[in-house]
Amino acid sequence: MKINNAYLKLALAILSWAGVYHAANYLVRHLDMYSTAFIRYLIASIILISILKIKRNRIFDAELFKNNWFLLISIGIIGIGLYNLAFFGAEKHLTANMVVLIFSFSPCLTAFMASIVFRQKIPVTGYLSMLLALSGTIGVINYTNPTCGKFFCPEIFTHLSIGEIYALFLCFFAAIFSLLNRKATQRKIDSLTITTYAAVFGCIVLFFSMLFFGKISEVSHQPLNFWLVMAYTSIIGSVAAYFWYSEAIGTLGVPKVVVALNAIPFTTLLMSVVFFKERLSIATIICGGVIITGVILTNLCISRSIKKELGV
Repeated sequence: MKINNAYLKLALAILSWAGVYHAANYLVRHLDMYSTAFIRYLIASIILISILKIKRNRIFDAELFKNNWFLLISIGIIGIGLYNLAFFGAEKHLTANMVVLIFSFSPCLTAFMASIVFRQKIPVTGYLSMLLALSGTIGVINYTNPTCGKFFCPEIFTHLSIGEIYALFLCFFAAIFSLLNRKATQRKIDSLTITTYAAVFGCIVLFFSMLFFGKISEVSHQPLNFWLVMAYTSIIGSVAAYFWYSEAIGTLGVPKVVVALNAIPFTTLLMSVVFFKERLSIATIICGGVIITGVILTNLCISRSIKKELGV
Protein backbone atom coordinates (compact mmCIF):
# COMPACT_ATOMS: atom_id res chain seq x y z
CA MET A 1 0.00 0.00 0.00
CA LYS A 2 2.83 2.39 0.88
CA ILE A 3 4.53 1.79 -2.48
CA ASN A 4 1.24 2.32 -4.34
CA ASN A 5 0.72 5.61 -2.50
CA ALA A 6 4.26 6.66 -3.43
CA TYR A 7 3.61 5.97 -7.12
CA LEU A 8 0.33 7.89 -6.88
CA LYS A 9 2.08 10.90 -5.34
CA LEU A 10 4.80 10.74 -7.99
CA ALA A 11 2.14 10.68 -10.71
CA LEU A 12 0.39 13.66 -9.11
CA ALA A 13 3.68 15.58 -8.97
CA ILE A 14 4.35 14.86 -12.66
CA LEU A 15 0.81 15.90 -13.66
CA SER A 16 1.07 19.06 -11.55
CA TRP A 17 4.40 20.18 -12.99
CA ALA A 18 3.28 19.37 -16.53
CA GLY A 19 0.17 21.48 -15.97
CA VAL A 20 2.26 24.42 -14.72
CA TYR A 21 3.71 24.90 -18.22
CA HIS A 22 0.21 25.48 -19.62
CA ALA A 23 -0.90 27.49 -16.59
CA ALA A 24 2.09 29.82 -16.88
CA ASN A 25 1.35 30.30 -20.56
CA TYR A 26 -2.14 31.48 -19.62
CA LEU A 27 -0.94 33.77 -16.81
CA VAL A 28 1.57 35.73 -18.89
CA ARG A 29 -1.11 36.34 -21.53
CA HIS A 30 -3.01 38.35 -18.89
CA LEU A 31 -0.29 39.95 -16.75
CA ASP A 32 3.36 40.88 -17.23
CA MET A 33 5.92 38.20 -16.41
CA TYR A 34 7.49 40.15 -13.51
CA SER A 35 4.27 40.58 -11.55
CA THR A 36 3.19 37.03 -12.36
CA ALA A 37 6.45 35.54 -11.08
CA PHE A 38 6.31 37.59 -7.88
CA ILE A 39 2.71 36.72 -7.05
CA ARG A 40 3.40 33.02 -7.64
CA TYR A 41 6.19 32.93 -5.08
CA LEU A 42 4.61 35.36 -2.66
CA ILE A 43 1.79 32.85 -2.21
CA ALA A 44 4.18 29.89 -2.17
CA SER A 45 6.48 31.58 0.38
CA ILE A 46 3.64 32.29 2.79
CA ILE A 47 2.52 28.65 2.63
CA LEU A 48 6.05 27.26 3.02
CA ILE A 49 6.81 29.56 5.97
CA SER A 50 3.59 28.39 7.65
CA ILE A 51 4.51 24.73 7.10
CA LEU A 52 8.04 25.33 8.41
CA LYS A 53 6.60 27.00 11.52
CA ILE A 54 4.23 24.10 12.16
CA LYS A 55 6.85 21.38 11.61
CA ARG A 56 9.87 23.06 13.25
CA ASN A 57 8.04 25.36 15.69
CA ARG A 58 10.17 28.23 14.38
CA ILE A 59 10.68 30.05 11.10
CA PHE A 60 14.27 31.24 11.34
CA ASP A 61 17.27 29.18 12.43
CA ALA A 62 19.95 31.79 13.21
CA GLU A 63 22.80 29.29 13.61
CA LEU A 64 22.01 27.47 10.37
CA PHE A 65 21.66 30.73 8.47
CA LYS A 66 24.90 32.14 9.92
CA ASN A 67 26.85 29.11 8.67
CA ASN A 68 25.14 28.85 5.27
CA TRP A 69 23.83 32.33 4.45
CA PHE A 70 25.67 32.73 1.14
CA LEU A 71 24.56 29.32 -0.12
CA LEU A 72 20.91 29.78 0.90
CA ILE A 73 20.68 33.29 -0.57
CA SER A 74 22.32 32.09 -3.80
CA ILE A 75 19.80 29.25 -4.12
CA GLY A 76 16.98 31.78 -3.70
CA ILE A 77 18.37 34.32 -6.15
CA ILE A 78 19.22 31.80 -8.88
CA GLY A 79 16.89 28.87 -8.25
CA ILE A 80 13.75 30.91 -7.61
CA GLY A 81 14.37 34.51 -8.67
CA LEU A 82 16.27 34.23 -11.96
CA TYR A 83 14.75 30.83 -12.76
CA ASN A 84 11.19 32.17 -12.60
CA LEU A 85 12.02 35.28 -14.62
CA ALA A 86 13.49 33.04 -17.33
CA PHE A 87 10.54 30.62 -17.05
CA PHE A 88 7.82 33.23 -17.44
CA GLY A 89 9.88 35.05 -20.06
CA ALA A 90 10.04 31.86 -22.11
CA GLU A 91 6.32 31.21 -21.57
CA LYS A 92 5.51 34.72 -22.77
CA HIS A 93 7.18 34.21 -26.15
CA LEU A 94 6.90 30.45 -26.75
CA THR A 95 4.30 27.72 -26.47
CA ALA A 96 4.24 25.56 -23.36
CA ASN A 97 5.34 22.59 -25.50
CA MET A 98 8.42 24.43 -26.77
CA VAL A 99 9.42 25.51 -23.27
CA VAL A 100 9.13 22.03 -21.77
CA LEU A 101 11.02 20.39 -24.63
CA ILE A 102 13.95 22.81 -24.45
CA PHE A 103 13.94 22.60 -20.66
CA SER A 104 14.04 18.80 -20.75
CA PHE A 105 17.71 19.08 -21.71
CA SER A 106 18.54 20.57 -18.27
CA PRO A 107 19.35 17.20 -16.56
CA CYS A 108 22.13 16.64 -19.09
CA LEU A 109 23.44 20.17 -18.56
CA THR A 110 23.31 19.58 -14.80
CA ALA A 111 25.30 16.36 -15.14
CA PHE A 112 27.90 18.06 -17.33
CA MET A 113 28.31 20.95 -14.89
CA ALA A 114 28.49 18.49 -11.96
CA SER A 115 31.38 16.74 -13.71
CA ILE A 116 33.26 20.07 -13.59
CA VAL A 117 32.20 21.40 -10.18
CA PHE A 118 32.11 18.14 -8.20
CA ARG A 119 34.53 16.26 -10.47
CA GLN A 120 31.89 13.63 -10.97
CA LYS A 121 33.20 11.02 -13.39
CA ILE A 122 31.12 10.52 -16.52
CA PRO A 123 31.92 7.71 -18.99
CA VAL A 124 32.31 8.40 -22.71
CA THR A 125 28.88 6.89 -23.32
CA GLY A 126 27.47 9.50 -20.91
CA TYR A 127 28.91 12.36 -22.94
CA LEU A 128 27.63 10.78 -26.16
CA SER A 129 24.16 10.56 -24.58
CA MET A 130 24.36 14.26 -23.66
CA LEU A 131 25.21 15.08 -27.28
CA LEU A 132 22.19 13.04 -28.38
CA ALA A 133 19.92 15.07 -26.07
CA LEU A 134 21.57 18.30 -27.23
CA SER A 135 20.95 17.39 -30.87
CA GLY A 136 17.26 16.93 -30.06
CA THR A 137 17.15 20.36 -28.38
CA ILE A 138 18.81 21.96 -31.41
CA GLY A 139 16.28 20.19 -33.63
CA VAL A 140 13.31 21.52 -31.63
CA ILE A 141 14.64 25.08 -31.89
CA ASN A 142 15.45 24.84 -35.60
CA TYR A 143 12.26 23.11 -36.74
CA THR A 144 10.00 25.64 -35.03
CA ASN A 145 11.96 28.65 -36.23
CA PRO A 146 10.48 30.03 -39.48
CA THR A 147 13.92 31.11 -40.73
CA CYS A 148 15.16 27.49 -40.59
CA GLY A 149 12.40 24.84 -40.58
CA LYS A 150 14.79 21.88 -40.65
CA PHE A 151 16.84 19.84 -38.19
CA PHE A 152 20.08 21.81 -38.44
CA CYS A 153 20.95 25.32 -39.59
CA PRO A 154 24.56 26.57 -39.43
CA GLU A 155 23.32 30.00 -38.34
CA ILE A 156 21.36 28.69 -35.32
CA PHE A 157 22.81 31.30 -32.96
CA THR A 158 21.80 34.19 -35.22
CA HIS A 159 18.16 33.16 -35.53
CA LEU A 160 17.46 32.39 -31.86
CA SER A 161 14.31 34.18 -30.70
CA ILE A 162 14.03 35.98 -27.37
CA GLY A 163 11.80 33.17 -26.10
CA GLU A 164 14.36 30.51 -27.00
CA ILE A 165 17.09 32.53 -25.27
CA TYR A 166 14.92 32.70 -22.13
CA ALA A 167 14.36 28.91 -22.34
CA LEU A 168 18.10 28.23 -22.65
CA PHE A 169 18.78 30.46 -19.64
CA LEU A 170 16.04 28.50 -17.87
CA CYS A 171 18.07 25.30 -18.38
CA PHE A 172 21.21 27.05 -17.15
CA PHE A 173 19.60 28.41 -13.98
CA ALA A 174 17.96 25.03 -13.28
CA ALA A 175 21.36 23.32 -13.54
CA ILE A 176 22.99 25.81 -11.16
CA PHE A 177 20.06 25.44 -8.75
CA SER A 178 20.49 21.66 -8.74
CA LEU A 179 24.22 21.96 -7.98
CA LEU A 180 23.63 24.48 -5.19
CA ASN A 181 20.84 22.31 -3.80
CA ARG A 182 23.19 19.33 -3.83
CA LYS A 183 25.78 21.37 -1.93
CA ALA A 184 23.18 22.35 0.67
CA THR A 185 22.13 18.72 1.07
CA GLN A 186 25.76 17.72 1.61
CA ARG A 187 25.79 20.22 4.50
CA LYS A 188 22.89 18.29 6.05
CA ILE A 189 20.30 21.03 5.45
CA ASP A 190 16.86 19.45 5.09
CA SER A 191 14.88 19.96 1.88
CA LEU A 192 12.00 21.87 3.53
CA THR A 193 14.41 24.46 4.94
CA ILE A 194 16.23 24.79 1.62
CA THR A 195 12.97 25.22 -0.30
CA THR A 196 11.48 27.72 2.16
CA TYR A 197 14.57 29.93 2.42
CA ALA A 198 15.01 29.80 -1.35
CA ALA A 199 11.38 30.81 -1.90
CA VAL A 200 11.70 33.78 0.46
CA PHE A 201 14.96 35.14 -0.98
CA GLY A 202 13.78 34.44 -4.51
CA CYS A 203 10.55 36.28 -3.73
CA ILE A 204 12.58 39.35 -2.71
CA VAL A 205 14.36 39.31 -6.08
CA LEU A 206 11.02 38.96 -7.87
CA PHE A 207 9.53 41.80 -5.83
CA PHE A 208 12.17 44.27 -6.99
CA SER A 209 11.92 43.07 -10.59
CA MET A 210 8.15 43.66 -10.43
CA LEU A 211 8.71 47.06 -8.81
CA PHE A 212 11.00 48.25 -11.61
CA PHE A 213 9.62 46.43 -14.65
CA GLY A 214 6.14 45.16 -13.80
CA LYS A 215 2.71 46.68 -14.24
CA ILE A 216 1.51 46.61 -10.66
CA SER A 217 -1.66 48.58 -11.42
CA GLU A 218 -2.97 45.70 -13.56
CA VAL A 219 -2.80 43.11 -10.76
CA SER A 220 -6.14 44.09 -9.20
CA HIS A 221 -7.93 44.03 -12.58
CA GLN A 222 -7.44 40.34 -13.27
CA PRO A 223 -10.52 38.06 -13.64
CA LEU A 224 -11.40 35.17 -11.33
CA ASN A 225 -10.01 32.60 -13.77
CA PHE A 226 -6.60 34.26 -13.54
CA TRP A 227 -6.54 33.87 -9.75
CA LEU A 228 -7.72 30.26 -9.94
CA VAL A 229 -4.90 29.43 -12.35
CA MET A 230 -2.47 31.39 -10.16
CA ALA A 231 -3.64 29.42 -7.10
CA TYR A 232 -3.00 26.17 -8.98
CA THR A 233 0.47 27.32 -10.07
CA SER A 234 1.43 28.55 -6.59
CA ILE A 235 -0.20 26.01 -4.30
CA ILE A 236 -0.32 22.81 -6.35
CA GLY A 237 2.57 23.37 -8.76
CA SER A 238 5.00 25.01 -6.32
CA VAL A 239 4.17 23.54 -2.89
CA ALA A 240 2.02 20.38 -3.00
CA ALA A 241 3.95 18.82 -5.90
CA TYR A 242 7.20 19.39 -4.00
CA PHE A 243 5.90 17.37 -1.02
CA TRP A 244 4.52 14.61 -3.26
CA TYR A 245 7.89 14.44 -5.01
CA SER A 246 9.84 14.35 -1.72
CA GLU A 247 7.61 11.60 -0.28
CA ALA A 248 7.96 9.56 -3.48
CA ILE A 249 11.77 9.80 -3.24
CA GLY A 250 11.62 8.70 0.40
CA THR A 251 9.76 5.49 -0.54
CA LEU A 252 10.91 4.67 -4.07
CA GLY A 253 14.43 6.08 -4.05
CA VAL A 254 16.11 8.71 -6.22
CA PRO A 255 16.90 6.59 -9.36
CA LYS A 256 13.29 5.51 -9.98
CA VAL A 257 11.87 8.98 -9.35
CA VAL A 258 14.44 10.77 -11.52
CA VAL A 259 13.74 8.48 -14.47
CA ALA A 260 9.98 8.96 -14.00
CA LEU A 261 10.38 12.75 -14.23
CA ASN A 262 11.22 12.29 -17.92
CA ALA A 263 7.47 11.79 -18.36
CA ILE A 264 6.84 15.49 -17.70
CA PRO A 265 7.53 16.66 -21.30
CA PHE A 266 5.29 13.97 -22.80
CA THR A 267 2.58 14.69 -20.23
CA THR A 268 2.74 18.38 -21.14
CA LEU A 269 2.45 17.53 -24.85
CA LEU A 270 -0.45 15.16 -24.17
CA MET A 271 -2.27 17.88 -22.20
CA SER A 272 -1.88 20.29 -25.11
CA VAL A 273 -3.54 17.78 -27.43
CA VAL A 274 -6.33 16.64 -25.08
CA PHE A 275 -7.25 19.92 -23.38
CA PHE A 276 -6.17 22.59 -25.87
CA LYS A 277 -6.70 20.70 -29.15
CA GLU A 278 -3.19 21.55 -30.35
CA ARG A 279 -1.65 19.61 -33.21
CA LEU A 280 1.86 18.27 -32.76
CA SER A 281 4.19 18.08 -35.74
CA ILE A 282 6.09 14.86 -36.42
CA ALA A 283 9.33 16.85 -36.07
CA THR A 284 8.38 17.99 -32.56
CA ILE A 285 7.53 14.45 -31.47
CA ILE A 286 10.75 13.00 -32.93
CA CYS A 287 13.00 15.71 -31.47
CA GLY A 288 11.27 15.42 -28.11
CA GLY A 289 11.84 11.67 -28.18
CA VAL A 290 15.53 12.20 -29.02
CA ILE A 291 15.95 14.58 -26.06
CA ILE A 292 14.26 12.25 -23.57
CA THR A 293 16.20 9.25 -24.87
CA GLY A 294 19.45 11.16 -24.45
CA VAL A 295 18.52 12.22 -20.91
CA ILE A 296 17.54 8.69 -19.86
CA LEU A 297 20.74 7.22 -21.32
CA THR A 298 22.80 9.90 -19.57
CA ASN A 299 21.20 9.05 -16.22
CA LEU A 300 21.75 5.33 -16.78
CA CYS A 301 25.40 5.80 -17.75
CA ILE A 302 26.12 7.96 -14.70
CA SER A 303 24.24 5.59 -12.39
CA ARG A 304 26.21 2.59 -13.68
CA SER A 305 29.47 4.52 -13.35
CA ILE A 306 28.71 5.37 -9.70
CA LYS A 307 27.76 1.75 -8.91
CA LYS A 308 30.96 0.54 -10.53
CA GLU A 309 33.05 2.95 -8.42
CA LEU A 310 31.29 1.77 -5.27
CA GLY A 311 31.67 -1.86 -6.29
CA VAL A 312 27.92 -2.46 -6.14
